[in-house]
Amino acid sequence: MGIETWLILFGVAVMSIIVVDGRRNKQKKRAATVDDVMTLPDLSNAITRPGELSLRDESESLEVSREGSHLGVATQISGNIIANESVSIKGRVVGAVIAKHQLIQLSASSEVSADLEGGHVCIDGHLDGDVHASDRLTLMPSANVRGAMSTNRFECHSGATITGTVAAQSTGRLT
Repeated sequence: MGIETWLILFGVAVMSIIVVDGRRNKQKKRAATVDDVMTLPDLSNAITRPGELSLRDESESLEVSREGSHLGVATQISGNIIANESVSIKGRVVGAVIAKHQLIQLSASSEVSADLEGGHVCIDGHLDGDVHASDRLTLMPSANVRGAMSTNRFECHSGATITGTVAAQSTGRLT
């Protein structure tokens, strides 16, 4: 066999490997896209204890969460939600959401008429109800909140709308 034949066989083998690898990458991307659409960012790593400094960058804390309860955009719940894990809400809830010492996240698409009680409450949607956050309350830019809020630490990003009161918990001071 001549050198040209070997080069042709080598080229066919390399092209076959490239095609197989491309199919594998495409399937991997498709699976990752489905997982990312179904979850909200996890802010549980951003929680710090009172008096402790958070050295994490905001973008670093927005990793994809695969733990906790996730209520999708098409989900509507009338009643109370009581959880011992983080709760992410994209849909509509009427009632109460209680996840003591856990993360409660309301995405921009959420419409919640409920009282919230959690460790870290992060709101980016519409909330009509009272909020009690034992550690921190974060209002993202598209948050629209109507009600009384109490927390040890309060963060409000530019663009958030508040109709109500913000108060420090009786056991700590608002920072």
